[in-house]
Amino acid sequence: MSDRQLITGSDTIAELVPASVAYDNHVVPLRLLAGTLVVATAEPLTTETQQRLHFILNRNVRGVIRTPEWIAIRLHELYDHQPECDDGDIGVTWYWPNWHWYDGEQLNVKCSGWESATHWSGCHEFPPDHADYDMWRWIVSLPQYHRLVNEKEIPGIRRIWHRYVAKCRPTWFCRKTTGSTLEDKS
Repeated sequence: MSDRQLITGSDTIAELVPASVAYDNHVVPLRLLAGTLVVATAEPLTTETQQRLHFILNRNVRGVIRTPEWIAIRLHELYDHQPECDDGDIGVTWYWPNWHWYDGEQLNVKCSGWESATHWSGCHEFPPDHADYDMWRWIVSLPQYHRLVNEKEIPGIRRIWHRYVAKCRPTWFCRKTTGSTLEDKS
């Protein structure tokens, strides 16, 4: 079985780690063992790198040592070429919809992420006049979004939101004008 063949459902080994993450961290995904991703690296994984990979990939990561030349060859074989990147840092942002609160009418949603080797955390503020205020009120009310939501998921969620609003428009506007919340199921 080659490393690119199926290992878990429809995922291939190369799909477990995005090319940009593999190249930035100089790791090659090898296999998935009991939910832990085993990666090859030229040096032992630092705690910071292991935590960053765990955060980005949403799984435990364990490293095994290979030569730098082996890593370079395998990265090229798995990903064909180095990802196209601009000169800026590539980062990732995660929203935590189940960690939200209201400050008056303003909705605050916890968020965190990685940029280069730096971890940050804070909150995203959605005042009532924000274009996504109603969408985020909807997101925090749904159990399927009570998980980490990658910023790259937001356009897809926005499309679902627009279909929902189009389908429920009369009910939505009645609730909005009467001051009821989305959680009210009349």
